[in-house]
Amino acid sequence: MSRKIDLEEMKHIQLELLDDVHSFCLANGIRYSLCGGTLLGAVRHQGYIPWDDDIDIMMPRSDYERFIQMYQSEQNTVIDLRKDATTVELCVKVSRNGTSMTDKLLGRTLWGINIDIFPVDGIPGDYKNLLDEILHLRKRLGQICPFYRVVQKHKIQWFLKYCIKRIVFFYPGSITSLKQRIYRISTRYNLKETPLGAALFGSYGKKEVIPSETFKHFTNISFEGKNYLAIQDFHTYLHALYGDYMKLPPEKDRVSHHLYEVYAE
Repeated sequence: MSRKIDLEEMKHIQLELLDDVHSFCLANGIRYSLCGGTLLGAVRHQGYIPWDDDIDIMMPRSDYERFIQMYQSEQNTVIDLRKDATTVELCVKVSRNGTSMTDKLLGRTLWGINIDIFPVDGIPGDYKNLLDEILHLRKRLGQICPFYRVVQKHKIQWFLKYCIKRIVFFYPGSITSLKQRIYRISTRYNLKETPLGAALFGSYGKKEVIPSETFKHFTNISFEGKNYLAIQDFHTYLHALYGDYMKLPPEKDRVSHHLYEVYAE
């Protein structure tokens, strides 16, 4: 019988996942960095942003692919969402076995308590067309994704909505083929050979694009009382994403965007 997990226990498990990934990466020479709101939390709060409830990290593409191939754990599982035809996500999750997270909106349960891992790819100097194409195709993913396959609430309505969307937003291939197309485009350039780089599958679009030099040097950073890895020049990255990142947002914006119910077996 499943039991419901509260926010503090969920964060404790997320930190265990991060500890395990951190140890594995150090042991195998794999580079990674806290990223997004997790890196912002580390710099501004020395831990979670008080109203946040997830952990994100990023890896240069070569390290990312090595991690996917090599990582093994009795407690955790790597979920490569490039191969999942029922989600819009393109990243990798490391998920705790024996737990589940149910989306309150759709009622879908796809993975357990997890941390997200995003690849960092090379970006050429003249990148507008490349990013426009990737962002357009990512938008198309959302338009035609068959959520009805995994939802628990109002399944018939979601199926009818999907049928209409496939007609209105016509795409001749499958979700998986669309994801593969995005993957091929995003890996077109080597991070070592381009002036710019970006974690293209994150939430910030063109704001993610920063000098590729930023992803060459890493340092230790404190997060919830432990040391993890982060890009040394975190200022360039955080300023690109958030502007004046040390300034707190208005109180009305200090809310979590992740609405899940969490369970353990």
